[in-house]
Amino acid sequence: MIHNVLTFSVDNNICAVEVASVLEVLNYSIPTAIPCAEHFIEGLIYSRNQGITVINLRKKFGIENRVIDKKTKIIVIEIPQKNNDEETKVLYGLLVDSVLDVSNINDENTIADLKTSIPQEYINKIIKTDLKTILLLNFNDF
Repeated sequence: MIHNVLTFSVDNNICAVEVASVLEVLNYSIPTAIPCAEHFIEGLIYSRNQGITVINLRKKFGIENRVIDKKTKIIVIEIPQKNNDEETKVLYGLLVDSVLDVSNINDENTIADLKTSIPQEYINKIIKTDLKTILLLNFNDF
């Protein structure tokens, strides 16, 4: 199976999310803090006439934080969720180090095990290409 993905960096990892779930890529803006939120939630931004929870992937994955710079982006994704047998879509903003490109990656190049700084439960597949290893992330259980 071929996946059309948006690749981005988190620490020294090249990560990806399916393009079909990406709504937009935003330049970093300071989110509005949410009291009593989990440590990895940066806050809320407003886009598409709604509040979007911003998740700092470095904090979520237990990776040391870094200084935000011009390359830092927020990727707005749409994740399906079930509530009482009704499927809804929730928007999240993913705070990443940088956005790289859109790629097609092939399942045939999946590798079973690789040491990464990202916990395995957030990785759907690890795919080796000619030039790089891409971690296709799983956001269904966020």
